[in-house]
Amino acid sequence: MRLEIEFTKSALKDLKSLPRDIQERVIGVLLRIRSNPYKYSKKLAGTDFYRVRVRDYRIINWISDKIYVLKIAHRKKIYRYF
Repeated sequence: MRLEIEFTKSALKDLKSLPRDIQERVIGVLLRIRSNPYKYSKKLAGTDFYRVRVRDYRIINWISDKIYVLKIAHRKKIYRYF
């Protein structure tokens, strides 16, 4: 079963602000995790959110009937939001 991927407005803005090679990697990783998101994601402590690592960047998502991408940022900055 492949889950749909839905981006928040801020996640789309984050994606567009990344370097082109990182954008391509992020999209590739998201397409890959659609079939089994829990296998490739780590749960954030104290929340219902998950993270996926893409080089020095992190994708924060929430998994239910879809994969909701909430934020994409450099690993130094991402955890300020969660």
